[in-house]
Amino acid sequence: MTQEELNKIIEKDSYLKERENPSSHDVALYLGEVNHHCPLCGKALIYREQKKKNRLFQIAHIYPNRPTIAQYETLKDVERLGGNSESFENKIAICLDCHSTQDYHTTVEDYNHLLDIKKRLLTESALNNAIRSLDVERDVSIVISRLTNISEMELADLNYEPVYLTNKFENSELLIKTRIESYVHIYFPYVRDCLKEIDGKNGFNQQVLAGQIRNCYLKMRDRSSNKSMIFYQMADWLKNKTQSTSREACEIVIAFFVQNCEVFDEITK
Repeated sequence: MTQEELNKIIEKDSYLKERENPSSHDVALYLGEVNHHCPLCGKALIYREQKKKNRLFQIAHIYPNRPTIAQYETLKDVERLGGNSESFENKIAICLDCHSTQDYHTTVEDYNHLLDIKKRLLTESALNNAIRSLDVERDVSIVISRLTNISEMELADLNYEPVYLTNKFENSELLIKTRIESYVHIYFPYVRDCLKEIDGKNGFNQQVLAGQIRNCYLKMRDRSSNKSMIFYQMADWLKNKTQSTSREACEIVIAFFVQNCEVFDEITK
């Protein structure tokens, strides 16, 4: 293939657009998306020395907006994200070294690796957006506060016939299944009794909250089938909403609702 032939292909390809410099707002979004660290090597993307900030990153195209002949032939059949090459979906913040490697030593494996990272980040963002609209009664923070101070003696005095969660998880989801089952078997009766105690007080309605949690899960399920990602996003949301310092306590409460209000659907055999 000659450069002239490639130029004609690029002109006809509606996905490939002229480069657009991202605004400062866009740059902040890209940095926030990767938590200010290169998603490929883990380096910090901004170095702060006293009052000066050094920029150690570039906003890279995942699929090049103007591929070279080698890039075009290498990436001929790959998946491309977004409506065009300048879409948010086709760009990501990475460090200068990784950007150089990505640009000049492009392989299908490296491309697909970066593409998968971006797809995961987009899914996490979609799940986070789905959960933002859910509100939670302040009284749930009391439950979380109690969980951080619970004693083994208190748990031992509670009677609970465990309900198994096996039918809600595939065989490949053993880690998250085991984690949730452990929380349910140990803490379910305690969380249940705490919620019963505050039910009907100060406008708190456990059934309303259960419905909200269930609806939130349904929104997130539309965006991802990854149960681990959904579970941890919901726990993070609860931690932020209640301003709790204990993420584990928030995971325990979400595990209660996984068991008690049909978060995660039963698998059809």
